[in-house]
Amino acid sequence: MHYISSVEIENFRSCQNVIVELSPFTPLVGYNNAGKSNIILAVQWLIKGKSLENKDFFNDSDCSPDSAEVIGTIEGITEGLLNTLGDVHKSKIEKFIDNSQLKIKRSQSKNNKSELWVWNDSKWNKNPTGIDNAIKVLFPEPIRIGAMDNATEDVSKSKTSTTIGKLLSEFISPIKDEHETKLKPHFDEIQKSLSAQGDSRLSELNKFDTSINEKIKDFFPDMSLKIDIKTPSFDEIFKDGGTIRVYENGNEGRDCSAYGHGAQRAIQMALIRHLADIKSSDSDPSPTTLLLIDEPELYLHPFAIEQTREALKTLSKKGYQVLFSTHSPQMITAKDAQNTLLIRKESHSTKVRKRLGKAIQETVPDSNSQEELLFSLTHSSQILFSEIVVLAEGKTEQRLFPFLFEKVSKKTLGQKNIAFIQLDGVGNTAKSMKILHAMDLPAKAIVDLDYILLYAKHHGLDDKCADFESVNSIFQRLEIEGKVSLKSGSPKKFDNNSEKPFSLLAQELEAKNAIENIHNLFKSKNVWVWKQGTIENILELSDKNVKTHSQFKTNMNNKDIEDFPFYDELRELVEWLSA
Repeated sequence: MHYISSVEIENFRSCQNVIVELSPFTPLVGYNNAGKSNIILAVQWLIKGKSLENKDFFNDSDCSPDSAEVIGTIEGITEGLLNTLGDVHKSKIEKFIDNSQLKIKRSQSKNNKSELWVWNDSKWNKNPTGIDNAIKVLFPEPIRIGAMDNATEDVSKSKTSTTIGKLLSEFISPIKDEHETKLKPHFDEIQKSLSAQGDSRLSELNKFDTSINEKIKDFFPDMSLKIDIKTPSFDEIFKDGGTIRVYENGNEGRDCSAYGHGAQRAIQMALIRHLADIKSSDSDPSPTTLLLIDEPELYLHPFAIEQTREALKTLSKKGYQVLFSTHSPQMITAKDAQNTLLIRKESHSTKVRKRLGKAIQETVPDSNSQEELLFSLTHSSQILFSEIVVLAEGKTEQRLFPFLFEKVSKKTLGQKNIAFIQLDGVGNTAKSMKILHAMDLPAKAIVDLDYILLYAKHHGLDDKCADFESVNSIFQRLEIEGKVSLKSGSPKKFDNNSEKPFSLLAQELEAKNAIENIHNLFKSKNVWVWKQGTIENILELSDKNVKTHSQFKTNMNNKDIEDFPFYDELRELVEWLSA
């Protein structure tokens, strides 16, 4: 299917200069007032072209431009699609197609009307004859569902711009085809009985005509009158008569306006789900309709959110390009995370962070590593809703650190806007930090002491400096004492546990100063190294199993955390993460 693959927005509302890459199913994530809705409105304006008001132009203390524009690239305009447009529209649009792409621009100066431009021969062509109508065939009237707007207009009227209007258009044709032969004669008879041109008008109407004409002749002898009662045609009944009535607890049916936002939103999403059911079995090619929604999850319970998400995904594969803002991780699956756009505001202007999928492709050249990292990061949807990401490897960190963080800071990680992510392997830590940096997402990591010799270079640290040499010399002594085994100068696994040699290192008084210095070096690179080897050593845990972790929590709940010997180090870590 064809879709808008990118838009460049300039001086539209909060978007001073924004480039947005889109897919058929694109979630927008960001805090309130970041500009998510403005991006949605810009896409709608590109296709719909309604003239802007002064409030629609970017405006801050330093910049108040006189014009706004949105440039859109449309992908997937094949010869087969062009043939479905009809000869007239095809002839207007096909000369502007380049490699199945069409590039259009909507622009407007203040106090003027919006104008449509098409890119061709390395220049913009202003409103070529017939192009606007051809594009409206490619992209019919968008469906726009706002977040907090009263939904009555959308669910109680069958206009083509509303959800119910689009829904009715999907099944009205088969209803008409099936019942027209049977019902149309009845409509014709009514028209014959009531209209001025009817040949079997009601006698009461003829009587009225005779009486009024006797009186009009006194004024205009050549004039005559007939009463004409308008009756809708068969087509008009389906076009204008579709509404939604709500029945509850045996009442006679009420208009949607009698219900609150929650019920109205539920009705909207039910219509969306039904539309998805209809389209799921439809294999015929059709124009693409933009479905633009602010926070579809509003007022819905968790299961309804999941059902809404799946309905929207179905529609995105069946003739609808879905673009929506959301604050709910349930609206985004792991597969969708790589195409999700993170929206933020910087210096009064909306910015779009690089997509996770693109950041991985650019940062990690190895395709197998890309898949592994994509799996690790996309299965942590809270990344998309955070302001800082903390990466960790071990099960103990996963199970206990959020608990410890709250004990120390008196706030949850979520309250601090921190995403706490467990990676599948310590080898992914440095790569993941580079990916998050490419996305402009602040990231920190918590690692065991065995990380320092393997990954110092990955963080731009000199592993040949005095402190690292000191650690290596201590390991050489420990090897002579029979406590560790070295391979190429580094400790080998000890009893299938690579952490054991570094736990022994941490107990050496001679190593304390070097470990402290290396710890601070890594901190400068946003990596926290457990100076005692592992978190288990810090917390004095005998094992990493669930039973041990549960017992630790129980003991913690019965005492003040400040009474534990590890409190000072944990407090320092929590303050560092929160800084």
